[in-house]
Amino acid sequence: MNCLLCDALLEAIPTWGDFFRKRRQQSVCEKCMAQFERVEEQPYENVQALYYYNDAMQSYLFRYKFLKDYVVRVVFADVLRETLKAYKGYTIVPIPMHPDKKRERTFAHIDELLEAASVPYVHLLEKTTTASQSEKTKEQRENSRILFCRNTIQLKKNRPILIVDDIITTGTTIRHATHVLRQAGFEKIDVLVLISART
Repeated sequence: MNCLLCDALLEAIPTWGDFFRKRRQQSVCEKCMAQFERVEEQPYENVQALYYYNDAMQSYLFRYKFLKDYVVRVVFADVLRETLKAYKGYTIVPIPMHPDKKRERTFAHIDELLEAASVPYVHLLEKTTTASQSEKTKEQRENSRILFCRNTIQLKKNRPILIVDDIITTGTTIRHATHVLRQAGFEKIDVLVLISART
């Protein structure tokens, strides 16, 4: 198998553990993974970000979201799976994509990141606008109308919620999602994002 990002041949080195458990197939070479820079200092309270938005991540995100390269959804599957072990008992709530946007993009990229990691999730929110936050200025983002509404899916209010998104820049998307869920009665809300823009 070849690396999904650079196409280099992946040479898997077997270990004793592989004889006793199912080996997870490697999809990205160590050289490519090393280009993604892990976050050292978290940007916001109750938000865990995994990687900084550097050149390698910019290239990945463009390829995945805008070139619609569905295959690379598995690149961070192992990292997400391991990270989410710390959120046992949480209901995972991905930031939703507007239906019109999903038809245009052909798949919901955050849902697919979670599915690649075999992580179950529940959509408690619906996107109310097709406008992209990335196309707005910081001032426009901060003054934008609420981006979400609560849908009809029922869930016990004492369940802790983990909102999952791909990238955090100004935090507007997360604030709006958190606001709507708090209004619905959920009190314990944390956030996990794959990428943090440098502050």
